[in-house]
Amino acid sequence: MNSNDFERKICNRVIKFPGVDGLSALEMEGIVSQVEEKIKTIESRLKIADSSKLAILAAYDFAAELYNLRQRSETNQTADSKKIDELVEKLRKTLGEEALEPPREHLP
Repeated sequence: MNSNDFERKICNRVIKFPGVDGLSALEMEGIVSQVEEKIKTIESRLKIADSSKLAILAAYDFAAELYNLRQRSETNQTADSKKIDELVEKLRKTLGEEALEPPREHLP
């Protein structure tokens, strides 16, 4: 067991969780708490007692959330890029093309 590894009881089972580089013990504990909460929510909603099925459904739910976040992030990046291009074009029109050209190096 690495120094960052820790054990936690979930679904009446003690599970050893590997440490994650860059995360504190408190952050890792928070992640495990989110997993446990997700499992409890699914268990109460679907009335499933099988911990393996619950774990898979929780993983699926987290993966779906991650997918949606990535999609939104890509959409936001595209919109941001478009807005920046529009602003640059407005600046060019306002200031003139020569104002936005990179400075030329002085030749000897």
